[in-house]
Amino acid sequence: MAIGFLNVYKERGMTSHDVINRLRKISGIKQIGHGGTLDPMAEGVMAVAIGKATRLLQFLKDDKTYLAQIRLGQTTDTDDVEGKTLTSTNDVSHITREEVERVLSTFVGKQQQIPPVYSAIKKGGMKMYELARKGEAPDELEARAVEMYKVELLSFDLPHLSVRVACSKGTYIRSLARDVGRILGVGGCLSALLREQSGPFEVAQAKKLDELKDAGRENFQNFLLPLQRALEIETVELQRDFAKRLANGQVLDRDQALLPQANEGDLERGQASDLKELLLAALEGTPVALVRLKEGKLLQPEVVLVNASEI
Repeated sequence: MAIGFLNVYKERGMTSHDVINRLRKISGIKQIGHGGTLDPMAEGVMAVAIGKATRLLQFLKDDKTYLAQIRLGQTTDTDDVEGKTLTSTNDVSHITREEVERVLSTFVGKQQQIPPVYSAIKKGGMKMYELARKGEAPDELEARAVEMYKVELLSFDLPHLSVRVACSKGTYIRSLARDVGRILGVGGCLSALLREQSGPFEVAQAKKLDELKDAGRENFQNFLLPLQRALEIETVELQRDFAKRLANGQVLDRDQALLPQANEGDLERGQASDLKELLLAALEGTPVALVRLKEGKLLQPEVVLVNASEI
């Protein structure tokens, strides 16, 4: 069974669920999940987990970078240009580049952000956009903690602004567009969005669905990024008997469980503290479990990836 992560380029007009459905048809694999929804109007990097890698999505780095276009002078019910226009301001000519840069700088750092009403946030088992379409959504959602590491103005061509945003998981760029327009006093909404980066995945390496389809099902696995590279963690090789124990959920003594050559060098010199807390334990190159290094000497299974009977 294939296991790994895939850097997919989601094209504009598709939902994230559409992408997963297409990938299931292309690959013949049913167990597929993604690491962050992109709105239909957005495009770019979508981190996808294949097979049992779906159990590891929570361990992917969650920082993201977006290239966004903001349209000043217009507000909509969805906070993007595809929604119903609520207000429109014809004249934005008094807005200056310096003023925009000053406003954008106020968004850098940790903050409380109010998500768009039309969002995938769930309430009572239903997504907010489903409630909004039925007229049952609240006028405003509760603010959520997010962080923007960088907000850079790339171009100033009124009524449009081109902005690059580096941010944490859960940040809504539609909300940023709305809030920038509000502070400037003319309203604003998102007119285009490209996700350039998500964790270790970058847009330059992202594969389009047609490219994956044309390569053929037999070559699908060649596009997968190994777990250790996607998660940016080290791999340690286990002895077979201990691999079975780990697959059964047992906590192992590191020095006993690892192959003898794995204890050479830094490990043998007692520098295990230099290892990251999370490690990928493998048997002959095949991932067995994501483990947590405890007290510098114990391997505690965090997520088991194989059955003991398979070893």
